[in-house]
Amino acid sequence: MAGIRFTDVQSRPIEFLELTSLTPDEFEQLVPPFEEAFQDYMARWRLDGKPRTARRFAVYNNCPLPTPHDRLFFLLTYLKTYSLQVVQGRLFGMGQSKANQWIHILLPALQAALGSLGDAPARSLTALAERLGVSEADTAAVATPLAEAPEAVTEPSSTAEPAPSLFAHDGTERRIVRPEDPAQQSDCYSGKKKDHTVKNVLLVNVLLTILFLSDTHGGRTHDKRIADATPYPLPAGSQLLQDLGFLAFTLPDVEILMPTRKPRGQELTLEEKLANQALHQRRLRIEHVNSSVKCCRIVKDRLRLWKQDVRDLVMEICCALHNFRVRLSPWQPMI
Repeated sequence: MAGIRFTDVQSRPIEFLELTSLTPDEFEQLVPPFEEAFQDYMARWRLDGKPRTARRFAVYNNCPLPTPHDRLFFLLTYLKTYSLQVVQGRLFGMGQSKANQWIHILLPALQAALGSLGDAPARSLTALAERLGVSEADTAAVATPLAEAPEAVTEPSSTAEPAPSLFAHDGTERRIVRPEDPAQQSDCYSGKKKDHTVKNVLLVNVLLTILFLSDTHGGRTHDKRIADATPYPLPAGSQLLQDLGFLAFTLPDVEILMPTRKPRGQELTLEEKLANQALHQRRLRIEHVNSSVKCCRIVKDRLRLWKQDVRDLVMEICCALHNFRVRLSPWQPMI
């Protein structure tokens, strides 16, 4: 079967960006760490997902993804467009079952590559404290650390820089296929979306980098309950922007910036309305972050993958891709 190749579109930057969410220059910078992570993965596992016990991995003669560029291009195209696997396979000269194999092999490799670059968001409070330069004693005083992140994701080894004083957090939901288990149906049903969803809470800094990604919860779980379970170890004197969905959420020695809620049966004063508008304009930047993450349609459209932990994995990868893009092409900071 004839298929598309990286060389077919590398000279068309606009089309390349629409297919992968990266520019050709950004793509080239991601290829070496991705290939290193892929080779490390294939040294331990076979294409069918079983442990490797015999011969080393080698690219066979009729391999549909013969080069590192083709493998990364295949995966980024799938994340960005989220086509049916039969269509994805047809585009790259393979059947649906082989496309499914490659997708689940390349996802952990991309996760590890972005982690090695330092672009993966922290998945535990201890990792977040290290990233922010907060001492372990201060972290323990806030909350007991969560379980450590998977081994494939590594935090940057460089010394932590002083953290900016302004942060913002917000929840984001993703639609999923209706679970078959009645208990999961109840846990994942979102009254807000009138659909079955999963959700995460993101914490971003003033540079609009995603510092922390919470665990994936069912759509029934409220944003504040997720935030209560992960009290961020922010530096003393920091400011945290949030909306009214996090009403009553507080952190020690952190100033919470939140709109004033309208009293029942009363109206807000003009000063309160103007203050709310000003806060909304500042907090709106985290919505831009959510939009950037969801430019990958795998976290925007209804998720059809069923493998264990894949819902959490694809969200982490898409957040890391956002951080990768923002690091190479900085955004206007949040003020």
